[in-house]
Amino acid sequence: MAIGKETTAWRITMPGMLTTVQDAGRIGYQQYGMPVAGAMDGESYRLGQRLVGNDTDMGALECTVMGPSFISEGPAVIAFTGADMSPAVNGTPVPMNTPLAVAPGDEVITGFASYGVRMYIAVRGGVRVTPVNGSVATHGKSGIGGFKGRKLQKDDVLTVARTVEVPQLHVDPDYEGPFNGTTPIRVVLGPQHERFTKEARHTFFTSPYLITPTSDRMGYRLAGQALTHTDGADIISDGAVFGSIQVPSDGQPIILMADRQTTGGYTKIGTVITPDLPRLAQMPVETTIHFTEVTVEEAQALYREYKEREASWVQTKEKAVSLLYSSVLPWGETEKRLSIRNDSYA
Repeated sequence: MAIGKETTAWRITMPGMLTTVQDAGRIGYQQYGMPVAGAMDGESYRLGQRLVGNDTDMGALECTVMGPSFISEGPAVIAFTGADMSPAVNGTPVPMNTPLAVAPGDEVITGFASYGVRMYIAVRGGVRVTPVNGSVATHGKSGIGGFKGRKLQKDDVLTVARTVEVPQLHVDPDYEGPFNGTTPIRVVLGPQHERFTKEARHTFFTSPYLITPTSDRMGYRLAGQALTHTDGADIISDGAVFGSIQVPSDGQPIILMADRQTTGGYTKIGTVITPDLPRLAQMPVETTIHFTEVTVEEAQALYREYKEREASWVQTKEKAVSLLYSSVLPWGETEKRLSIRNDSYA
């Protein structure tokens, strides 16, 4: 996409471990075999969109374990949410969960996650890549969407919106984020739960399971006490959703994630409820998971409560952020450059 008056460029100097363009997902095409993809941690993704003032879900960067570094060729408004990867602008640390302005020539640097796994870099007006079936989400296994259908590489040039207006928003100080890895993951029994022995169902909800290094955006492969089927693991393929827990013949569960296939042919013992998917997405490999059962009615009530809380997470600032400028580079009609200081965001 060409750079124009309303856009600018980010030149990637370090791509990070796995940085892709994601949005809320490719909705409405699973019937044709098209995976949904989209953000693994939808909560942090949506938080970033709101902080930068995007009215609709737009392209953002999803960064896994270690984030990218880039130089912004023009002004932009960004926010870092999710896992803390120690973001800095021109060497000065900047806060998470806060809308920030970057000026022409600014270098944005991130590192390894100090907690969580996935950080999101939202930008006002979105990352501008060509949509595929109405979405810019990257699905790496099929090479669809995002930036050339793949993760970012050094020297890639991203087109983003050129903006200077910083929304006066902040995150509720009581917001904790999706990082409580000690609380059990809540699960509704799946459509084939009766294909497991009574002992297996008891084992699933009472035994620990480990996220193995073979896990990825498509699925979390778990290791733990094997679950026994009553009549084999195979079924006629049916629909797969984010959070479906398949159990193949080896008895080891697989939790389907954002890049999951559209259908699956293994028995499903349960489904992770929506409010717990962001927590799951932020758990690193070698994390021990415990599961607990909830009813459909309980899951529905938990979802309603979750969405009500989410509506209150972003609030309007009581006072404007103090921004310091010096006349160095042109921004539109006037020449001014944003100097970022820690105490500017107090």
